[in-house]
Order: sequence, then structure tokens, then C-alpha cells
Amino acid sequence: MSLASIIALIGAAIGVLLGFLGGNKIGKSAGRKEGAEQATQQQQVTQAKATVQAVKDRSNVDQKVSTATDADLDSRLSKHSRPD
Repeated sequence: MSLASIIALIGAAIGVLLGFLGGNKIGKSAGRKEGAEQATQQQQVTQAKATVQAVKDRSNVDQKVSTATDADLDSRLSKHSRPD
């Protein structure tokens, strides 16, 4: 083997190593970005579900209050005291 071919092989090996390390870094960066986006989407879905549940609960309370008699509301309210 000549000196030129040995230098070419060493250069090729270094090139492969640098390519691997650079590709690994890009892959990690893309994976982190994708994970952050997925977490944001999951949080938005969870928040939307909580909002829907709160609206349903509020509607149920409004319906119960509007159909209850004054005496029934007074008895329910008398069970609770205001904080000082």
C-alpha cells in the first residue's frame, strides 16, 4: 500500500465518523422538537377535555338551580356557612 492510499483510507474513516456524529446530533434535535410538539398537542387535548367537562358541570348546576324551588334552595344554602 502506498502512503497516498493509507492517507485516503484514514480520511475516509474520519469522514464517516464525522458524518455519523453530525447525523446523530441532527436526529436528536429533530426528536426533541417532535417530542415537544407532541407534548404541546397532548396538553391542548387535555385542556380541551377539562373545559368541556367544566361547561357540562356548569350547565347541570344551572339546570338544577333553575328547576329547584325557593324552599329547597334555602335549605341547601343553610347547610353551608360563609368563611369569616
